[in-house]
Amino acid sequence: YMGEAPSGICIRTLPFQDSQVNCMAISPHKNGLVAAGHHHIRMFDLNSNNQSPLWSAEAHQQNITSIGFQKDAKWIYSGSEDNWIKIWDVRTQTCKRKYDCKASVNALALHCNQGELISGDQNGLIRLWDLKADACLQYIAPRMDSSIRSITINTSGDTACVANNHGDVFCLDLVDSNPPATAPLTNSSLSSAPKAATTPAAEGGSAQRMKLTHTFRAHNKYILKCLFSPNQRILATTSADWTINLWHTAKANRPDTEPWSLWKTLQGHNRWVWDCAFSADSAYLVTCSSDHTAKLWDVSKG
Repeated sequence: YMGEAPSGICIRTLPFQDSQVNCMAISPHKNGLVAAGHHHIRMFDLNSNNQSPLWSAEAHQQNITSIGFQKDAKWIYSGSEDNWIKIWDVRTQTCKRKYDCKASVNALALHCNQGELISGDQNGLIRLWDLKADACLQYIAPRMDSSIRSITINTSGDTACVANNHGDVFCLDLVDSNPPATAPLTNSSLSSAPKAATTPAAEGGSAQRMKLTHTFRAHNKYILKCLFSPNQRILATTSADWTINLWHTAKANRPDTEPWSLWKTLQGHNRWVWDCAFSADSAYLVTCSSDHTAKLWDVSKG
């Protein structure tokens, strides 16, 4: 379903056969859509009226929970309940790398340097993967009795927020956001990469790229999504408590507020709020819920 934001009118529907759709991503150039469900990844051309996917792959053995594009749309990444993270070459439509997380992968976020992925899994582990080194650089487990549900990285690449199913948000400083070892992954480096990653040599090692600096309770129930605004001043969290909370970040530039303090709560959904997305200017927020509605919010007015 694709609709006009001001009117809510559906302008196009794309079929995704065989299963529900778990996650989607629009390409950086806004001309492609990748959608994932149970087993399958399918890519559609948004500039064409053709309803058929450009390509389709039986990518994982269980539900695919995360999908996203590299900045030039040369490759995509996916994470699944089958424990695997996979890197896909869009041109050849093949898997070029994969990483075993030993637990269901619930969330993925690609760093703006295009060379690092942060993953969160069912066992509560947050891992940092260096795609150029083809290894896990570090992992942390802030709360082992709770699974990770969502990860977001701000646009400057120096802060990540991770949310779990107990309603906690963990704020991570990403030390030295552009290390030489994580240069952008190119098509040439993908072509020469091994098809399967070996056991991460540096897992839990001394790199300490991620540093836990703050933790706060954002909701009293499941957090389903956390997301930085493009201007980095707001963190949105959506929850099983039917609400969306907006938080001041450390970059809010408001001397009268504390970082990670609650700014406002958006109420109006009647079921779990599963996802959200900011407009490019951070002025609007779209949310979707199990109540079968999508809502467009004016962030300043709430």
